[in-house]
Amino acid sequence: MVGYMLTGCLIVPGTTFAAESEGESVFSPLTITDNAQADTNHPGSSAETYTRPGAYSSRTLNENLQSLDASLRSMAGTYTQIDALQGAVNVNIRGMSGLGRVNTMVDGVTQTYYGMAPTTYHFGQNNGAGVLIDPNFLAQVDVTRGSSAGSQGVNALAGSANMRTLAIDDVVKEGRQTGVLSRFSVGDNGLGRTGMITVAGKADPFDNGGLVGALVGISGSRTYATFDNGAGRSSKDFIGEDVKYMRQEPRSQLYKLNFNPDPYHQLEFAGRNYQNAYTRRDITSDDYYLRYHFAPLTELIEFNVLASTSRADQDYKPDSLYNFNNASTENKSNALDVSNTSRFSYADVDVEFLVGGKLMDTRYTRRYYQDNDTERNAFVPSGKQKISALYTGLVLKKSIYELDMNLNYTRSQVSGVKPACDDNEKCFPQGEATLDLDDKALNPAVTLSAQVTPWLQPFVGWSRSSRAPNVQEVFFSNEGGASMNPFLKPEKADTWQAGFNVNKVGLLSEKDTFHLKALAYESRIKDYINSESFFLCYDGSRCKDIDNSAGGFNANIYVNTLSPVTSRGYEIEAGYDIGFAYVNLTWSKQHTDQPTSIASTAYSFAYDDMSDLPSYYATLDVGARFFEEKLVLGSLVKFTGKSKRLSTEGISIDSNTVPKEDMPSIPTIVDLYSSYQVTDNVMLRLGVQNVTDRDYSEALNRMNQSVDNAVEGASLNTTARGRTWIFGGEIKF
Repeated sequence: MVGYMLTGCLIVPGTTFAAESEGESVFSPLTITDNAQADTNHPGSSAETYTRPGAYSSRTLNENLQSLDASLRSMAGTYTQIDALQGAVNVNIRGMSGLGRVNTMVDGVTQTYYGMAPTTYHFGQNNGAGVLIDPNFLAQVDVTRGSSAGSQGVNALAGSANMRTLAIDDVVKEGRQTGVLSRFSVGDNGLGRTGMITVAGKADPFDNGGLVGALVGISGSRTYATFDNGAGRSSKDFIGEDVKYMRQEPRSQLYKLNFNPDPYHQLEFAGRNYQNAYTRRDITSDDYYLRYHFAPLTELIEFNVLASTSRADQDYKPDSLYNFNNASTENKSNALDVSNTSRFSYADVDVEFLVGGKLMDTRYTRRYYQDNDTERNAFVPSGKQKISALYTGLVLKKSIYELDMNLNYTRSQVSGVKPACDDNEKCFPQGEATLDLDDKALNPAVTLSAQVTPWLQPFVGWSRSSRAPNVQEVFFSNEGGASMNPFLKPEKADTWQAGFNVNKVGLLSEKDTFHLKALAYESRIKDYINSESFFLCYDGSRCKDIDNSAGGFNANIYVNTLSPVTSRGYEIEAGYDIGFAYVNLTWSKQHTDQPTSIASTAYSFAYDDMSDLPSYYATLDVGARFFEEKLVLGSLVKFTGKSKRLSTEGISIDSNTVPKEDMPSIPTIVDLYSSYQVTDNVMLRLGVQNVTDRDYSEALNRMNQSVDNAVEGASLNTTARGRTWIFGGEIKF
């Protein structure tokens, strides 16, 4: 497959060079649009948010002292699963989260880390996918909801999120060859302190427009789990013994090396390291990639290669896990992404054609010693997953119309060892065997848009996306091989969405700007994967009837639901800027009927979160600029509608699920922020979070989802910080 794809990519350069050798260079027509579409001054969002058709959002980070979780939650249709015990970021798009449901990337590299945190609070483990990333090194995050074009759409059910780290040009000011960027903050109420310094430089030793550049950054922080909530109650009272294991001091390093021998060839090597001692385990993560970009003087070639390797390890302290010793986990992921984009015109139609391929090889391994049965436990299932895909995209532009068509063909292979089943357990295969699930999917997508006026762009789109079963689902082993499902199928989603972009300069005054993206969507997911509880019937088969089953056996098996899961909703992002003042608003409303998983319970090692978004949520950002816009004063007002959590009653025998229950109402939370540009090189910031000191629990916070509360007298409704001051700044020269 890769051979055919590479051959196709190389044929295009060959024909192009032949044309250049004959003295011919043909360029497609240059299209000039209303500058209103490129003018967006309000904080946080990029211009592409409001000019790109479809459900796309972008945020500039580290502007108002908000956490990465808070920044992601301020985007329409986007949320996070908060797990204070993991120390990782888990992106939620339209109520979907986890490996494959959301393709979460850093600098275009898919993240496959799967964390397991030992905890007394949940009497065992907290498991979940996430990204180990230092927010100090982040510059921007882009989120695409629904279908994602190119390699981002490979094995991505609900969409993708890409976090971009600092580049050399983010540190080195224009017109200079060296630069230093430093960020710092300190907060009270357990928020702790953080600091980062990054040094970068670049030069052109070739005197031909090429570049040699390098960047090195180090970052560290200290945060505490001991804090007071809005009622003045200490977190020690409702987190319990775990609070002493939740102080963390992560250390991170970032380095990049750019080598561009001429303006047409660009080569970048980058590395990112992360270390943390947290919740009685030592965590290390190392990510490296090599990127090559070739763009000669022809629009037929824009060739890209991205090769990456990642490794993450978790080493557990003695006695951190019940009945386990010398435990550790490791996951490795290697990937290769190759593509070429050609641009040309044909019969008055501007054409952009993308073709590429992606390979991923991810392996999860575990090591431990257990006093009793070593096969009947759900401690971080081991196995490997290989994903290979061919993808293509075709964009046609004529007059005011744009048609964007994408297609990917994906093959997923999940393999691993299934232990033998006992003689009284009917199993397939009965003995020890290597399971190999081989799935294929063809995923098309199409979006049609029209620039009907210089300021109005309606769009409509349909997509089919898929997500293959992952290792953690196939090889879940609380009853050894008897709880593994060799027939698990991929999830498939059909998504419709329609909306419009508005970009207007001069709405109320000559130079003000107004931007709006509004859309509605509906997704229908077939073969949704969740876990159900099965008992052992007297004939050795699985059954859900506890009254007609043998004792001592309860397998939690991941299965495909028989009925489709439907989610639908509305999303709005808007901004108005008049220079001396601005206002931005994001609003999302959604409904889903997705079921819960038995594996969400503490008894099942807390494998899944309940990922239902609140009925609605919104963020209002209002601010003003003073003293030639050097001083900015603003406020973030966060609204959250009705939210649910897993029922504190636990598993329902009748429905074989964990029912949902309403959480206490979440009040409106107000944050204040300010910044002052002291000099061209120094920016200082001051903020107050939860300024009204409200007592509340956050939606989609794992600490509020426990159905087996092991801490006597602990409350599930008081996990958020009360009023918290934070002071920080940025130095750049």
